[in-house]
Amino acid sequence: MKKFLVVVFAVLIFVSVFAAEKYVYFDENTPYLGANATGKYGGTLIIPSLGSGPKTMNAVVAQETSSTDVIDRFMGTLIQLDNYARMHPALAKKCELEVTDDEKMIITLWLREGVKWSDGTPFTADDFVFSMNEIYCNPDIPNDMADLLEDSQGRLPVAEKVDDYTVRIVYQEPYRLAVRYAAGIQIFPKHIAEPWVKEGKFKEMWTVESINKRELVGLGPYIPVEYVPDQYVRLERNPYYFKKDANGQQLPYLDGLVFKIIPDLNAIRLAFENGEVDVYGVTAQFYPDIKNKAKEKGWIVGTGGPTFGTTFLTLNFNCPDPVKRKWFRNEFFRKAIAYSMDKDAMIDTLMAGLGTAQWGPISAAAAAYYNDDALRKYPYDLDYARMMLQMGGFSWDKDGNLIDEDGNKVEFILMTNAGNTTREGVCNILRDELSKLGIKVTFSPIDFNTLVQKLVSTGDWEAIVIGLTGSDEPQGGANVWKLDGALHFWNYSPEVKDFVSPDIYEVPEWEAEIDRIFTENVRILDQQKVYEMFSRYQELVSEHLPLIYTIQQLYLYAYTDKLHNAEPTAFGGIWAWNEEWIWKEQ
Repeated sequence: MKKFLVVVFAVLIFVSVFAAEKYVYFDENTPYLGANATGKYGGTLIIPSLGSGPKTMNAVVAQETSSTDVIDRFMGTLIQLDNYARMHPALAKKCELEVTDDEKMIITLWLREGVKWSDGTPFTADDFVFSMNEIYCNPDIPNDMADLLEDSQGRLPVAEKVDDYTVRIVYQEPYRLAVRYAAGIQIFPKHIAEPWVKEGKFKEMWTVESINKRELVGLGPYIPVEYVPDQYVRLERNPYYFKKDANGQQLPYLDGLVFKIIPDLNAIRLAFENGEVDVYGVTAQFYPDIKNKAKEKGWIVGTGGPTFGTTFLTLNFNCPDPVKRKWFRNEFFRKAIAYSMDKDAMIDTLMAGLGTAQWGPISAAAAAYYNDDALRKYPYDLDYARMMLQMGGFSWDKDGNLIDEDGNKVEFILMTNAGNTTREGVCNILRDELSKLGIKVTFSPIDFNTLVQKLVSTGDWEAIVIGLTGSDEPQGGANVWKLDGALHFWNYSPEVKDFVSPDIYEVPEWEAEIDRIFTENVRILDQQKVYEMFSRYQELVSEHLPLIYTIQQLYLYAYTDKLHNAEPTAFGGIWAWNEEWIWKEQ
């Protein structure tokens, strides 16, 4: 895939950077995304949003895509990635990296002059320095982004103002992904956010009520202005957006966006077929029918290779029930479940054959790091599953119920987000297979936002089927795999979540080794060594199964032919990477 070339190129740049001591990533002559676009003004892009709507408009607080999809439209960044993960200038017009004689790394960024926030306030270096130092790197404001910003020793960078339109980001050691992550933070307006930070209430800033109060201020192409719960979020064109197209016309072309809140995937399909939404991330189950109707309905429908996302079963290593906690920590128990997954049936039944089995944490789409040879695989085999259970100390009573060594019947509650038919199907198939092993599984689909809160805020869960969006770069999952990661949900540290008691917390050596890989790889400049480290990571995850991977749909898309300039890919999606220059026929 093209992404392979992109990532390798990026890594080779880093190698040459440190050999040459200084490298210019881009300069004033490098065009930003959309600079060569042409199009027509007008129209509203209507996008389906699965679930019950956003929970926050604060980028640091947001945990769910129903929130981040909206936030990403109005927050600005110094750099942007295109639909193949290639880096481009955005609010920064020039980027230079230098490694000093004492092995510090300095990123210097020159900002565009004359840019304004959506309320008309000038954007300057003060906003970026404030966002980096006082928000993302503030120990009093724990956030997921901090996990990605820190170097191999856990030290966060420091941003420095050179002048009103120049900033430096200083690291204490070379960091392989510094430019991508540090220059990619979403920037907050200092004139709005500073009082919230000083009062220790920053995470209370910009609730969903801020939308209708017209309190949101951003640098992105659109600003949220109306929210009707359970119906929609409406965004309008930012009148001060800095980009212009090939003809000097101000972007974006669209008058605005509407995120139409829809409770389940079936309803999203119907909404697309009825013309109520413009884009549709087709599920494999419905792809053949959508494809057959494309010409008649005026749809653009297509398919690509694997996506970056993962779907998996996770078991709560810190389950409040000590009996179940012991089962879930039993590696043989997890392997038995892995052997019980009939992935071929899942692909055929749930994805109409348009899917592939997953065995580890890195998608094949991330070709620069994926190593199939490193993965332990668990083909469907209930005899092997029974053997794993016996090796784990389990047996069966006279009625065929699986029992542990203390005679407890094995049963647990399995949850996923209601309305996601693929995940619900995975749960139903897995429940039926586990019943053949004498395991009673109670399947309980619930609201997505409620599910996420159980996973990350309360710890009140036993087993969940859910997914992560993934990335072309494995280090993007550091907040999942590091022991102190904000999304290390199956085995949260008591230092991260107070619902985990230090008395029950355990860290197996393999989990500590994964933590070391994510800590140390960022300072390694040799791409082959980085590849080997992430190969070991794939080996450890597939051997010990903290997450038990299921299946992955191929990238499928559909959108109305009234949309122009759409260039869908697995990385960029249908619209999300270039909504500034998409236009819609009236």
